[in-house]
Amino acid sequence: MGEVQTAQKSNKSIFLKYLIVLIPPLIIYLLPTTDAYTHEMKLFFVITVIAILLWALELINLIIVALVLPVSFILSGVATPADVYAPWSQDLPYLVLGALILSAVFDESGLLKRLAYWFILRGGGTYKGIIFALATSGFIIAFLVPGSLARIALYAGMAFGIINALGLKKFSKGSVGLLFGAYNAAVTASFVSLTGVEPMLVFNSQLESIGIEGASWLQYVVHNVPITIIWTYVMAFAITKMFKVEEEFEGKAYFKEQYEALGKFSLKEKKVTIILLILITLLATSSLHGIALGWIFIGMTFVCFLPGVELADNSTMAKTNFGMIFFITATMAIGQVSAVVGAGAFIANSLFPLMSLGGTFYTIVATWVLSVGINFVLTPFAASATMAIPLAELANSLGISPLPLAYSFVHGLYQLLLPYESTLPLLLFSYMAMTYKQFLKYFSVQMVLNVLFIALIAIPYWFLIGLL
Repeated sequence: MGEVQTAQKSNKSIFLKYLIVLIPPLIIYLLPTTDAYTHEMKLFFVITVIAILLWALELINLIIVALVLPVSFILSGVATPADVYAPWSQDLPYLVLGALILSAVFDESGLLKRLAYWFILRGGGTYKGIIFALATSGFIIAFLVPGSLARIALYAGMAFGIINALGLKKFSKGSVGLLFGAYNAAVTASFVSLTGVEPMLVFNSQLESIGIEGASWLQYVVHNVPITIIWTYVMAFAITKMFKVEEEFEGKAYFKEQYEALGKFSLKEKKVTIILLILITLLATSSLHGIALGWIFIGMTFVCFLPGVELADNSTMAKTNFGMIFFITATMAIGQVSAVVGAGAFIANSLFPLMSLGGTFYTIVATWVLSVGINFVLTPFAASATMAIPLAELANSLGISPLPLAYSFVHGLYQLLLPYESTLPLLLFSYMAMTYKQFLKYFSVQMVLNVLFIALIAIPYWFLIGLL
């Protein structure tokens, strides 16, 4: 009897989810067309909303939806194959693919753990020291591991090791604080590197698709490193206050033991270090040699497989999530088709007059608000792909660079209240080691602090360096 009731509840839940998927697109389809809201645009919104809701509600495998989405644009007559598959001719999918493979290579080497434990020992091994040491190590790891999911997995695993070693209880303030310390290191600190923030790469790619130069790797560093360091340490401090342990602990002996267990610097770690130095040099000088970031990552990935180097093999490839490439190109296709049917311009004409009422400062903050709102219905990749071109048009109308709007928009994509809004916090939450109340507490505080950060630190800094 119990199994029957469970099955009935499950069927009812699935039925309700499909209603949620079908009703909003139906309402959109029934809206009358106008000169501004064309039939092609209507079909574009219907197809896109269905895909987004299927992703959000996880009714159908994410990759399957990503494969069907561009085909739907073609069969509906909304766009041509050349339009929807244009993202495959850009370097971003190959950058992400190379980054995923290199992340697996770096993780296998043991170098990342060595660096993290070294920083923790410098922090003294106390609770506060660990939180700040993790944040500091995050600045280095952001350059070494481009894949955000790989960084989350690395730091989450490390945090659980620390929690278990120190005997902290599940859901306790100390254990939850360490988990968010790991998130802060893996995600917040990654804003120091262009390749550490995937939605910014999507934004860059979309700008370049319409002939607007995006941020180079070195430009991004100048524009964001100083303020990101401040922002990351602000969040580290906030974590120690929000999840203050009842009794300070000392874990230096454990970390010293773990660090010593790694032994001497291995040949593999030395090889990885050389690869990393070459990679960072090529990224930093991309404006000089003109090689796109994606081709650099693919080239360095190839080097890892060469005889004599032998840092990767078939088992490394088996760890690579190739499906993510199809997801990213599908979200980029939304942006491409949006431009073709004029949906981007339609959104701009509808919303942006309100966003340009109060000058540059107001517009940048309004862009952040737009991003936080759109993140409830679009994935970060899809949001960047869809809004990059309209925001570039807005920046052009104001006579400013689109980059400050891009930076503000991407910051907004990382502010959320529900786990499903992004795979990064969702992965952390899925470990079931924190309550939703604790999750909401952290991200609510982060959201408030982030808009203050954008208004009081980021925008003045961008004015100071002449970006605005």
